[in-house]
Amino acid sequence: MVQLSVAVIGAGPCGLAATKTLLQAGFAVTCFESSDVWGGHWVINNTNGCSAAYESLTTNTTKSMSRFSDFEMPSDWPEFPAHYQVRDWLDDYVSAFELEPHIELNTRVTHAEPSATGWKIRAVAPNSTTVRDFDALVAASGNYWDARLPEFRGRFSGEMFHAQQYRSPNSPVDVNNKVVVVVGSGNTGCELALEISRAGAHQVYLSARSGNWIMPKYVDGSRGPVSIAANAPMSHPLDPVPGVLKVLPQAAREAIFTHLGGYMMRKRFGDLQAELHKAGLPAAPQHPLAKRPAVAQGLLDVLRCGRIIAVGAIEACTGKTLSFHSGESIEADVVVCATGYRLTYPYLDQEVLDTSHDDMQLFCGLMHPRQHHLFVVGVSRPTGGFWPIAEVQAMFIAELLSGKYVLPTQKAIDRQTQPVLNRMAFNPALYNLALQEELRRGYQRVQRHAGAP
Repeated sequence: MVQLSVAVIGAGPCGLAATKTLLQAGFAVTCFESSDVWGGHWVINNTNGCSAAYESLTTNTTKSMSRFSDFEMPSDWPEFPAHYQVRDWLDDYVSAFELEPHIELNTRVTHAEPSATGWKIRAVAPNSTTVRDFDALVAASGNYWDARLPEFRGRFSGEMFHAQQYRSPNSPVDVNNKVVVVVGSGNTGCELALEISRAGAHQVYLSARSGNWIMPKYVDGSRGPVSIAANAPMSHPLDPVPGVLKVLPQAAREAIFTHLGGYMMRKRFGDLQAELHKAGLPAAPQHPLAKRPAVAQGLLDVLRCGRIIAVGAIEACTGKTLSFHSGESIEADVVVCATGYRLTYPYLDQEVLDTSHDDMQLFCGLMHPRQHHLFVVGVSRPTGGFWPIAEVQAMFIAELLSGKYVLPTQKAIDRQTQPVLNRMAFNPALYNLALQEELRRGYQRVQRHAGAP
């Protein structure tokens, strides 16, 4: 039997999980990484220029939520590991599963196009350019690297940069005694505003165009601080799903989770969102899962004491003067834009994978609905960690490429194709359950085909 070849693009956590999973399934896997080291976002000052890691960065999901199925983080690590710990963990993962021979570092894929037999991959290394054929392509280059800068009328004469460039309160600029505006109230925006406010800035403003749910990492427990995610149900793909949900159709159980999850979050943290709004931030969406919630410890206290002042959207810049939608204006020295990233796969033509609306339509959240040998892992809006979701996606891909699972009809594929980002945040365990159900249906199709005359 001919061994199928698979190209994995990107050696961040999701690309490493895909590489390991597909290797163990018996495929010939080549993982292309443009940097001189694996680890992606979790390598501070990564030579690929795409990492947004800063010195105080920690995960926003707990180590339990972030673990791989057969590779957990050390028990003595903090609940939210630091970037250097994640990098060490990934180094150990590469070593434990002997992935290094299958990773081509310093090799950038510049173009990938469908061919009669699969994919043609053009890869550029320091001293060579090669075009190679593969049977399947797994895009694992992620969606947190192509920085999006906001557009303001006028020109700001102070220091303005994207949060991707931020490393510390002293780099790329020293914020000491400066007036700093942080644009964006997602995870990064809130974290940077808090850090800068405690690092000697004269004043910090947090500018937000729209609201989102902002919750603490820890709450008080009987024995001290407790992670709010410590008892979150089904927060990992391999967590058990209650039997009552298992018997329901996928749409019904997801609707129940969305309803109950929203209800519990409103009950537990609704008052906090109201207080944050009273402190000047835009109102949070009615449903907590309409946008991925941000996690920031102590933001309300800092807003109340005035070390951070919430303001609306910036409308225009004139010199160092920033004018806001509300009509007020301030003089600022530094603007840090924590304004997110474009969804970009520069090696794939838009005609192949359309991401023009910062989203894409995928079958089961992972396969191109027309190019059945093109897969995307690690791009999702879960209520848990991204990395174990990429792992179960790779497990699904392995079953498909091995022929153990057979796809449904094209009409059925189209029915199960939907946006991966412009949707309610989904539950990791319920998502994995849906994948397992689809696999079972595919196994039955294999058996029917085998029994056909």
